[in-house]
Amino acid sequence: MRIVSLVPSLSETVVAEGLRDQIVGCTQFCVEPKDLHRTAQVVGGTKDFDLDLIRSLKPTHILANQEENPKELILTLQKEYPLLLTFPKSPYDVPSMLREMDQFLMTKAFEPLAHELESLFEDKVVFSAARRFLYFIWREPYMLSGRDTYISRFLECFGWENAYAGDDRYPAITVAEMKSLNVQTLLMSTEPYPFRKRDALRFREEWGDGCPEILKIDGRLLSWYGTAT
Repeated sequence: MRIVSLVPSLSETVVAEGLRDQIVGCTQFCVEPKDLHRTAQVVGGTKDFDLDLIRSLKPTHILANQEENPKELILTLQKEYPLLLTFPKSPYDVPSMLREMDQFLMTKAFEPLAHELESLFEDKVVFSAARRFLYFIWREPYMLSGRDTYISRFLECFGWENAYAGDDRYPAITVAEMKSLNVQTLLMSTEPYPFRKRDALRFREEWGDGCPEILKIDGRLLSWYGTAT
């Protein structure tokens, strides 16, 4: 096989399940494992990958994601190569996605992980101190992960509740609007915008008295699926 992976979490999963030698191309954001770029050609970012460079790698299989990769580029690749378009909407969708990967790649590499995740879901823990949260993905403007996202549904698995109840998946929001949401915990992610301590300090100043607790969180743990689930 000659796999080009356009999804960082899928690159990590393919390597973790023993198929590293099959990956010939990946994106610049495929940083797990950290040395993947030594053995796989970087084809660009997740949004602006180089089609001609991908073609030069002569892939037999391409792994993509409906949300992370641009529709027009995916449609072009689908006309030329076998392509699996993934889109898990919650952790509960990951086992079926892994089995689709096995079928697509004609392996049995991902079945053990799929089975392990299903067992974990049966034993999931609901935290007694569940919180109403807002999950930040961007600054200037502030943008959140809405309820209809993998991130929000991941946290909901443990009893947490997204304080933003609108229909937008990734809404822009003002501090004034946040104050009306009865939020208890603000989660500032490391990706796609890498929130830092100074961002939290600036936010507290914007909010003023009564600012909810602010926690920095590794975005990979909540937004990457597969091995990271």
